[in-house]
Amino acid sequence: MTLKQREQAFVQLGLFINRHFANQWLPKEERFHNDLQKLTEIAYAYNGWFTPESITRALNGISLMLDEKSLNEFTKTIKEPANPKTVAVIMAGNIPAVGFHDLMCVLLSGHNVLIKVSSDDPALIPFLTGMVIYYDQAFAPKINFSEGKLINFDAVIATGSDNTAKHFEYYFGKYPNIIRKNRSSIAVLSGKESKEELAELGKDIFYYYSLDYRNVGKIIRPRRLPI
Repeated sequence: MTLKQREQAFVQLGLFINRHFANQWLPKEERFHNDLQKLTEIAYAYNGWFTPESITRALNGISLMLDEKSLNEFTKTIKEPANPKTVAVIMAGNIPAVGFHDLMCVLLSGHNVLIKVSSDDPALIPFLTGMVIYYDQAFAPKINFSEGKLINFDAVIATGSDNTAKHFEYYFGKYPNIIRKNRSSIAVLSGKESKEELAELGKDIFYYYSLDYRNVGKIIRPRRLPI
């Protein structure tokens, strides 16, 4: 399976997402669109933070990263691994499908992925990986899910809170790893911002109910803002 083939499967997934929200469904893919609509309803019923609007926003964000030109630029430096490894990806569940970028990077790099989905987001990632396999069956043996203890892997990517990260470091410290802890974003204001810029800042603060690690959580401003 070449890099170009892997890349094209993800490009097709991005196009599918675009068609879904533009109501431009292909007849042969109608069942997948219906499944995604049902999963959106189920995800919201299961996790009240995953509103249909939040899911739509997250999936549209994924479709942007899967734009063919952007993805081609992103993969320019990837070299085929001589011996593909299995990377365990332990996903967070703070916003819909937040672990997608990690699994995409693992697969585009030519490695295999062992996915541990978050209990807060158990359905969206399996659907998206299923679509990737639909567009290229060669992905099927490269994608696996774990519901219990993680076994048979070579490296780990894990995302969680500061407390969870301590457990990750204890259990996975002997493996090559990327372990992400709590992060926060800060906005620094000069007092010269336009209404449009402040409106965009509001989005950064409130999108996903401020549950995203990248949501702005602190604002630094001059002691006296000009009137």
